[in-house]
Amino acid sequence: MPEPAVRSQGTDDTTAEVIAARLWDAYGLPGAKLSFLGGELDRNYRVSTSDGRTVLAKLRPVTDRDGRLQWQKEILLHLADRDLGVAVPTLVRTLDGNLDVGIDVESKRWLITVLGWVSGTDMVRVDRHSDGLLTHIGATAARVTAALTGFQSKSMHTTHHWDITRAAEVIEESLALDPSLPGSRDAEAALRWFARIAPMLDSLPTAMVHNDLNDNNILVGQRDGEQRVVGVLDFNDALFTVRVAEPAIAGAYAMLRKEDPLTAMGLVVGGYHGVAPLTDDELTVAYPLAAARLAVQALTWGLRAQHSPTEYGARRMQHTLPALHRIVRIDPHDASVHLHQVCGRRGDARPVTGG
Repeated sequence: MPEPAVRSQGTDDTTAEVIAARLWDAYGLPGAKLSFLGGELDRNYRVSTSDGRTVLAKLRPVTDRDGRLQWQKEILLHLADRDLGVAVPTLVRTLDGNLDVGIDVESKRWLITVLGWVSGTDMVRVDRHSDGLLTHIGATAARVTAALTGFQSKSMHTTHHWDITRAAEVIEESLALDPSLPGSRDAEAALRWFARIAPMLDSLPTAMVHNDLNDNNILVGQRDGEQRVVGVLDFNDALFTVRVAEPAIAGAYAMLRKEDPLTAMGLVVGGYHGVAPLTDDELTVAYPLAAARLAVQALTWGLRAQHSPTEYGARRMQHTLPALHRIVRIDPHDASVHLHQVCGRRGDARPVTGG
């Protein structure tokens, strides 16, 4: 029998015991001690077992009755056979060989999925980010994109809220709902930038991308005494879209908490370019896309906070608003010139007018 579960913040005793019992009978994981990690939609728990194992347990409400989310498991199975140079989550099968199992919690039916624990420190919890780390983030982003090459699934979405090519639509809808949202003026500037580069998007190279290399999904550790990426989490927002979305999004979150955000973005883009060379047009649109991504984040969490504020949402907003404020004060043409220069290109940047 499993040992009694340990209660953690966000999990009452009964819930912890139910989850621990299910982990034992379905997965053979004894003595589960649960630490609640939060989550936007899922409930995520770090699970330590009495035989020394550590895994991640994800609970999701059973709403996927037609298999629309099957691709989220398929993408991890796809990655299991590829070397990204960093760790990624791996699915742990049940004793019967299944990839998840049902569980009743708080009068609701959930699915529980177990993943191997990926060690490392969330980038958001790391105070200082070395130049080497930022460059390695870019290189890792390029390797993630390469590893996702060839992935297909009939159940996968074709777009969603965080699709960077839809940023203008999301920004406009958010501002229409509440023009006084925190960061609204800076979001309007990002929207103007996006409008100028939008005609270029259809002609850019495309790829399957992670699409959410934010500072919660990048794990940092030490390699040979240097800060490096050691793990990448959460492929649930993956999307087939413009390839430059990957370095643009990774660069956007690398600019958080930086006095010189453009230098940080340049290191990420340079790292990506060193593994997978970017075109001149991709380098031109990268900075406006990064600004648009942070504008979407600021407005999205601003709206959610009005109706269902969460600690997770507050953490996502803490550094986004000041970073966006700094970013929109850098002329996008100057940013384009800088990104071209760090990638060894000079004089090739298309003019992107600020304002």
